[in-house]
Amino acid sequence: MAEFRRMNKVGVRGILITRRDGAARGPYDVVLGTWEETDAILKLWAKSAAGNGCFETCDFRVVFEDGNSYSGTYYLKQSDAFLKNLLSVHIRKVCAETKIAWEAEEFLNKYVIPAAA
Repeated sequence: MAEFRRMNKVGVRGILITRRDGAARGPYDVVLGTWEETDAILKLWAKSAAGNGCFETCDFRVVFEDGNSYSGTYYLKQSDAFLKNLLSVHIRKVCAETKIAWEAEEFLNKYVIPAAA
């Protein structure tokens, strides 16, 4: 975290993930404080995700220390159990794909969104 502060990036205040479907009974929310905790929860959920190339829906909202937030949907797959930085890599991918529609590069330069390991 100190590395990001030296770069003057805005850190995360909290991350809310809502598992909408899948092996778990009904939707439920998990509130986390770090990217690492988010990764651990998504990897745990991935172990019980549907197989055969299917996915399960997880909505998320990242709230930053300046009060701004970023929301979206993550499609969880069993293979995610073996990957790193699941949510932050997803956000970076969405930024790369949609950068023409908004100031994605400015967003990534301002906020702490870890890159793939």
